[in-house]
Amino acid sequence: MTIKDTRTRSVVKGFSWRFVGTMDTTLISYLVTGNPLKALSIGGIEVFSKVFLYYFHERLWLRIKWGRAVEHSPIVHHNNGVAQEHIHPVYDRLVSRAEREQFLQQTGKVLWLTGLSGSGKTTIAQGLERKLLENNYFAQVLDGDNIRHGINSNLGFSLEDRQENIRRIAEVAKLYVNSGIVTICTFISPTREIRAFAKNIIGEADFLEVFVNAPLEVCETRDVKGLYKKARAGEIKEFTGIDSPYEAPLSPDLEINTANMGIEAAVEQLYGYLKPHILANPRSGG
Repeated sequence: MTIKDTRTRSVVKGFSWRFVGTMDTTLISYLVTGNPLKALSIGGIEVFSKVFLYYFHERLWLRIKWGRAVEHSPIVHHNNGVAQEHIHPVYDRLVSRAEREQFLQQTGKVLWLTGLSGSGKTTIAQGLERKLLENNYFAQVLDGDNIRHGINSNLGFSLEDRQENIRRIAEVAKLYVNSGIVTICTFISPTREIRAFAKNIIGEADFLEVFVNAPLEVCETRDVKGLYKKARAGEIKEFTGIDSPYEAPLSPDLEINTANMGIEAAVEQLYGYLKPHILANPRSGG
């Protein structure tokens, strides 16, 4: 959130500062001229002229974006307190997860695609979603840009905001998978800690980590959105791979090297890996 002065505050600041400045000017004028009337006249003229110049100068700089740092309000989680006493999550539903999976004839899983921007995560996810539908599996892609455009539009790209971004989407993915849906998440999720955080929320049994691996130089040559160019120019701060780190998974469930593989081949590889995990095998409980 960016905080700026109101018009009234700018005016008051202008008058208070000019009062101090005018007293200084009047005193100097008196010391130079030895005439108190001239000194007061000079001080009076100065206070009225410069207060308005100061006001318009302030308003002008509020319109200039150069050199301005945008700060985001910290996310506060109210995990305890009086309000929590009135929240009662419903886990014992009338329609169980097993019944939903039986109806869909599939087992819900979360496929978590991680990798640098430009590695091919979104394109592969969309191809896989289509492939699954053509083979009678119901899937939903949760893409980073779409999520940030809506539910997470108030978040930036600091490590703290990235963690909150992942926390929210992991909770959404958990709802989807508990409804028996194959959920394909495409998020850079740059650190191992953040991905472990998501895995803990979703549950280890439902979480499949896929490393979409492409070197930084390859991703930069693709740069369809022009993000790397802007990051190199300093127009985007904390951009993963440039001035913010990316930690590759140490032992992903699957690694797809998109530097040496086309999209269709990558989709086929991912589908072949995923299919045994989502074959209809409904749970016996809720």
